[in-house]
Amino acid sequence: MNNFSGTDALHALTAFAIQHGNSLPAHQRGFLANEMAGSDLLRRIIVGMEVLYASRDHESFPEEGVGLLDGLARFISQNNFYGLGSFDGRATKIALVAQRILADGPATAEGDVEPSTEYAAQAPAA
Repeated sequence: MNNFSGTDALHALTAFAIQHGNSLPAHQRGFLANEMAGSDLLRRIIVGMEVLYASRDHESFPEEGVGLLDGLARFISQNNFYGLGSFDGRATKIALVAQRILADGPATAEGDVEPSTEYAAQAPAA
């Protein structure tokens, strides 16, 4: 994913939503669907990253989602969209979590950034 463009990001996110959308928790799936219908293309990409990140430890989350999470996070980080990039930025930290998961590490670990409260749905109260 070295030459990942905004168009590539949207195509990959759309394909993932079509093929694997049901693997996301229902509240995240609905949030992503609503955001994908919006007109802000950059926000769609950021919401996609955040929804995948918030869903990473869900029991049915597919490995393809982790690869896409890594690609989206790197893309956002490299371009510093919404100030989420830079060496110690949120997207960079999320990419590192995705890379850990891809290397058969745990989906969550102490020190991970918390899921977004702005760009992802909050889990329903139990």
